[in-house]
Amino acid sequence: MRQLPVLIVGGSLTGLSAAVFLGVHGVASLVVERRDAILAHPKLQGLVPRAMELYRQAGLEPEIRAVAPTAASAGDLVSVRARTLADEHEPLTEAGDEDEGAAAAASGASPCAFAPIRQDELEVLLGERARGLGGLVRYGTELTGLEQDADGVIARLRGPDGTTETVRALYVIAADGAGGSVRRELGVGSTGPGTFFHMATLHIRADLSEALRGRGIGMAYLTEPAAGTTLGPLDATGRHWFFATSRPPGSSTTDPASWVRAATGLPLLDVELLEQVPGSGPQVFTFPVGARVADRYAVGRVFLAGDAAHLMPPTGGLGGLTAVEDVHNLAWKLALVLGGSAHPALLDTYETERRPVAVRNMGQALARGRTRWQFPGHERDEPLLDFYALTYGYQYRSTAVQGAPDDGGPLLPVTALSAAPGSRAPHIYVSQDADPLSTLDLYGKELVLLVGPDGDPWAEAGARAAGLLGAPLETYHLDTDLARPHGLGDSGALLVRPDGFVAWRSAGARADPDAVFEQVLRTLLQR
Repeated sequence: MRQLPVLIVGGSLTGLSAAVFLGVHGVASLVVERRDAILAHPKLQGLVPRAMELYRQAGLEPEIRAVAPTAASAGDLVSVRARTLADEHEPLTEAGDEDEGAAAAASGASPCAFAPIRQDELEVLLGERARGLGGLVRYGTELTGLEQDADGVIARLRGPDGTTETVRALYVIAADGAGGSVRRELGVGSTGPGTFFHMATLHIRADLSEALRGRGIGMAYLTEPAAGTTLGPLDATGRHWFFATSRPPGSSTTDPASWVRAATGLPLLDVELLEQVPGSGPQVFTFPVGARVADRYAVGRVFLAGDAAHLMPPTGGLGGLTAVEDVHNLAWKLALVLGGSAHPALLDTYETERRPVAVRNMGQALARGRTRWQFPGHERDEPLLDFYALTYGYQYRSTAVQGAPDDGGPLLPVTALSAAPGSRAPHIYVSQDADPLSTLDLYGKELVLLVGPDGDPWAEAGARAAGLLGAPLETYHLDTDLARPHGLGDSGALLVRPDGFVAWRSAGARADPDAVFEQVLRTLLQR
């Protein structure tokens, strides 16, 4: 029986990202995906800066920029709402209702900019990087059974030729989507409004210039032939488009071109259907649109991530961002447990930290979806929060954070990110080169201890505690100008986790730094 550290079920955005982040930490994984190839449908239309930060840690930013070379902002992809594409367009913003001042403030909060890359293009890069880091990716391979005991998980797989294989993994990440089987087999329920409708998706070739009349769009939210219709470009030619709609009442899949004609307002439009999976021929795929969050994120050694853990409308990029953050959070914890530095109890903080974020993001994605699609009977029931506070300003509260507010605290404006425990550490450039180094570039692989200019006692305490516990720890000395934005005096210290979130902070010196820091590290590692 093949032995694996981690088996990942599902080879789309979430699963491939998990393989990459695990590979960065030196953890091998096997990704199995039931489809024969990457689904050539964009789904996610771009990466917000916070998502780009995570891929930057994995060394993927140059490759992503090469595919999407324009350092555009979300506003450069003009989203519109209309009855049909030929009608008058009402401009929208993907990020919500933020003003230019909020966007300008956010631009200084990150070394990364929005990247207009399609999900299918991103998945190609992720698969290549996962393999380069020692992972295996198998398409056309389906999970047919899962059993676990105290020491591992036994998974039965069926390959593209029908042959079966049994593997044993220490841990499993279920990234098999909203309709995947793992969550159901585990008996995990969910909370939320549920599924609103099923979206039918097409790839088409058509000349829409008559409807556009020189107007450029990044995404069009339309109400014909049914609420929930979206249309957007797949390239710069103006002839290659993706199209999605809730199944129009009384319609069938025998004439999907009629849906496109209704949506564009061009009844005589010549529509050519294209394939979405290479070699499969033109097809109509469906996926659920709704809002729900799993009641549990883990059962034993099996963890839910991405759409398997939370379903939310595909607006504002929140679903994709939440999914990528899920596995980024989980990967470093699995690595420390598998490496023997941390007790398995550290893995309990995955649900504790990530589920509240998903619940909040689900509500915001739902509010944005209702605004754009105007679902009948689904009026907006909560105000839109500032998008940048939503994606940067949340605070974790768990045993992997010491000193965070009891309730997790409010969302922090991007201008207030000052290394409070539980928050994402601030971005500050520490060089002025053509490719400048950010403080965020210090994080990603090891625990990081930042100390002020007079923080040698903390640095020495960190070295001793890390050696005693066998924990990977890098230490950096900050000058006064860098220490202050991190909330540190000259004798202070700050512990940052591999995901860039602050685990602990002492603004100044303490009487017994050795004892204090050893206890801090033991608490984080559940030792």
